[in-house]
Amino acid sequence: MEYTIQELSRLSGVTTRALRWYDEIGLLKPAEVTPAGYRFYDDRAMAALQQILFYRELGVPLEQIGRILSAPDHDRA
Repeated sequence: MEYTIQELSRLSGVTTRALRWYDEIGLLKPAEVTPAGYRFYDDRAMAALQQILFYRELGVPLEQIGRILSAPDHDRA
């Protein structure tokens, strides 16, 4: 399934501004960015966002979350 940034924001409760920031810092990349700059997210991005929100709830800083999610031994399932 594919989600616009608005849909992902509504479903997750994360603001579109935060989603853009996550993209800018490389934490959550959209599956596609159109030439007009529209961001589209897939199910894999949705699962990654759920993990980000889990770690945020635990108080883990974004920089550390990025390291956790990009670790070779991190389970992406």
